[in-house]
Amino acid sequence: MEKRFYQQLLDFDFSEPSALCTVLEWKGSVPRKDYPMMLVCKSGKTIGTIGGGTMEKEAIEKALVSLENNQTSLDSFDFTNNDLSKDGGLCGGTVKVAVEPYTNEVQSFWAGLYEMEKEQTWLTSYHFQTKEITRHLVESRNEISGVSVEKLVQDKKSKTIVEENAIHLFRYISPSPVLHIFGGGHVGKAVGELAHYIDIDITIYDDRKDFVSEERFPFAISRSFEPLKSYINNTRLSSNALALVATRGHHHDLKLIRWILKTNAQWIGLVSSKRKWKMLSQGLKKEGFTLKDLERVHAPVGLDIHAQTVPEIAVSIIGGIVEFLRTTKTKD
Repeated sequence: MEKRFYQQLLDFDFSEPSALCTVLEWKGSVPRKDYPMMLVCKSGKTIGTIGGGTMEKEAIEKALVSLENNQTSLDSFDFTNNDLSKDGGLCGGTVKVAVEPYTNEVQSFWAGLYEMEKEQTWLTSYHFQTKEITRHLVESRNEISGVSVEKLVQDKKSKTIVEENAIHLFRYISPSPVLHIFGGGHVGKAVGELAHYIDIDITIYDDRKDFVSEERFPFAISRSFEPLKSYINNTRLSSNALALVATRGHHHDLKLIRWILKTNAQWIGLVSSKRKWKMLSQGLKKEGFTLKDLERVHAPVGLDIHAQTVPEIAVSIIGGIVEFLRTTKTKD
């Protein structure tokens, strides 16, 4: 779930009637496969997106009807259009979207879930006969239509389960990743700015106080300008941590990579040339680090887009992080 959108759901002040659209099921090739949501206000204003295009336009129309009638609905959208002269998606899949008036009761459910430091699992269900939409937390011992919830939790995947009388969306939300940026120079600053726009929180470390200032990193959730040794000794990187090493010198890089490889960080990136990483990795091998250890390090970091400028390098790094996070979820 998009963190910023989630916060907007919680902050919504009900100044005008609104409807919530939730993708409950998708098959084949569709615009988004992360079960997105979108809030549609009576004025036509929208918050969030479920994929854009003609589908979203039609979903907005359904939402406005839902507000007019104060009713829920489950609507199907087909992207298997083969006629270029007609409207309709060409992706090749299908999507089912549940639409409901957004109420204080629905908002209170999100408020009860708003704890981003732990896993969250719940069901959103559309009941065919009553057209009611319900939500409730689930426990591992439950089963849904013969599907083990414990297995779903272990797989860390959201999944649609269809029964005779209802369609259920099992949602699994993992703790939000935090990007730890070691080095507040040009690249670190640019990466920090882009990370904010994809809802990734950042922490910034640099032994130069001016390089971790609030003015330089306005979106950082924490800043440290202690000596390198101090934050190595006092910082804990959890299993959902992303670590980017972008310091001003290879001595700092080596010390940081040596330390980060001993943590549970899920992603490690190093701003470097191929030659620099080759030399650093040779040194780490001599210290006893295995090839498997070194393969955890993305170096040179970022997607190969032939980046030259600092903003381009930042785009390649953020692109690599997005690719990692999305493919990791797919593999899980």
